[in-house]
Amino acid sequence: MSAFIFHNPADILEPQGPYSHGLEIPAGYRLLLISGQTAGRPDGSVPESIEEQSLIVWNRIMSILRSARMDMVDVVKVSSFLRHRDHAPAYAKVRAQFLGQHRPAALGLVVSEMFRAQYLIEVEVMAAQSV
Repeated sequence: MSAFIFHNPADILEPQGPYSHGLEIPAGYRLLLISGQTAGRPDGSVPESIEEQSLIVWNRIMSILRSARMDMVDVVKVSSFLRHRDHAPAYAKVRAQFLGQHRPAALGLVVSEMFRAQYLIEVEVMAAQSV
């Protein structure tokens, strides 16, 4: 059971996807801020499809969480940046494979450019865990 307090007030429009409007982190938690992750493989290559890029990005996030002795249930905020709006369904499917029923706060944007032209996605995550 999560100690996070999820805020989805009944007097505003319910979340329009797998996220929470607000997520409160209680005192006594350590924070992990994960920089924006892109789909560069260890050899520097970048796959062309949004599905492959999304899998690489989320596997990188999982690896960083594990290095901090955390898991997906510790994720409190996900910021997703997509190059194309029509990539959203494929990205959402991969995101759901990793987050399951967990509903962190979220931001999703479509942007005109990434640092490298091959990148179709970048995802930044914040996680918190009781000390």
